[in-house]
Amino acid sequence: MAAPVRITFLGGLGEIGRNCMAVEVGGRILLIDCGLMFPGPEMPEADVVIPDFRWLLERRSRIEGCVATHGHEDHVGALQYLLRECSFPVFGSTLTLGLARTRLHEARVLDRTRLVQVKDGERRSIGPFDVEFIPVTHSVPQAHAIVLHTPQGVVVHSGDFKLDLTPVDHRRNDLARLGALSDGPGIRLLMSDSTNAMEHGHAPSESDVGAVLRGIFNEHRGRRIITASFASHVHRIQQIAHAAIESGRVIVPLGRSMVNNIRLARELGLLRIPERRLVDAEDLRDHDPADVCIISTGSQGEAMSALTLLAKGDGRHVKVGDRDTVIFSSHAIPGNERAVNAVMEALTRRGATVVHSGIADVHATGHAQAEDLKTYLNVTEPEWFVPIHGEYMGLVAHAALARTMGVADDHVLVCEDGDQIEIHDDGIELVGRVPSDYVVPPSQGGGRGRSRAKGGGASRERGGDASRERGASRDRGVRRRR
Repeated sequence: MAAPVRITFLGGLGEIGRNCMAVEVGGRILLIDCGLMFPGPEMPEADVVIPDFRWLLERRSRIEGCVATHGHEDHVGALQYLLRECSFPVFGSTLTLGLARTRLHEARVLDRTRLVQVKDGERRSIGPFDVEFIPVTHSVPQAHAIVLHTPQGVVVHSGDFKLDLTPVDHRRNDLARLGALSDGPGIRLLMSDSTNAMEHGHAPSESDVGAVLRGIFNEHRGRRIITASFASHVHRIQQIAHAAIESGRVIVPLGRSMVNNIRLARELGLLRIPERRLVDAEDLRDHDPADVCIISTGSQGEAMSALTLLAKGDGRHVKVGDRDTVIFSSHAIPGNERAVNAVMEALTRRGATVVHSGIADVHATGHAQAEDLKTYLNVTEPEWFVPIHGEYMGLVAHAALARTMGVADDHVLVCEDGDQIEIHDDGIELVGRVPSDYVVPPSQGGGRGRSRAKGGGASRERGGDASRERGASRDRGVRRRR
């Protein structure tokens, strides 16, 4: 009889954000991701929400480490809070660790961890865990799927991914390796990204956005162009930079995270912008506005972001007017629509021309849509399936896709935060629950951290067009009571 494997879902199932799970083998624990969530208006007292770590902290001496699938804050943003209470190494790609390092340094917990870089395709032993890092395509470079070679067979965590056949950096999903695992030892359990499970068809390629951006830059020659996107979306920044350079513009990063991430990505060779084309905001007065492209933070209408300040007329170095074109190269994530619309309205009142994804295809999701998810299921052919990373309706929709692709009905488990499953010789079953409240970290407002029962809270973190509604319970559609 092989040793059982237990998985505890601490966040990310039934919401967009707080992605965190704990895998137990031989009494030891390996975390996969440790993310935060940005709450919606129903939690005005909170800036961020993190997983409920009570169960984990009771077992802190058993934690071998955390493997990070990628560098988005909904996957690594809660590390700074957990590392205040315990110490363990973090494993991830160069960029993933670079993005995490900045936050850990700011939180003064960098000395409580060891950041261990891994390469595409690397297989590494972490305590009793045999971990393989498979390259995937996402809206941030160097993302990974995680393969665990366990006593109970191969367990695959897809990470956040899309099936982009023409990615900007030419780094594609290693479907061949996943297929080899399926054909060889077989995949006992697949846990897969459900963000866009309710979106029909295939996710468009990130490269398609570049052609649209170049057309808009040409159409708006003679005007200053201001773009807004996620600061971690290095591929989008690269395409904006290409369009700017082709149209003879200099590039001005605006917003601390944009400045920092552009610097980091250039240092790592992931972003190609000639030094002579980069200009500090303080030096804007030396350039004709028609020869300028500003790349700004604030695509989600964040209150203190650079773009929101420009919309209010509070920018230190930039005043928006009727010779500006502002491109929102993003979608408003559920819960952020009102804030984004308010910024667009304010910019329009200042005379700017606003371009967004409702007008032109200036954004492409970083998450697989229904047909892509079916392809992934076809390649992996898992014996068991658990949908992860998504609001509840997305989890249920992904479960239905798995059944369509041949996974047996009783081998599909729709779980929620706090659920524990165990893989043993006879199959996989739900075996328990742990606390899963939304927790507001103690750094916000002082004092102890506050928790509240789960009940919503749309994330402002990056994701697809998942519905804010909750679905009902496990495979049947009636929401389980808390």
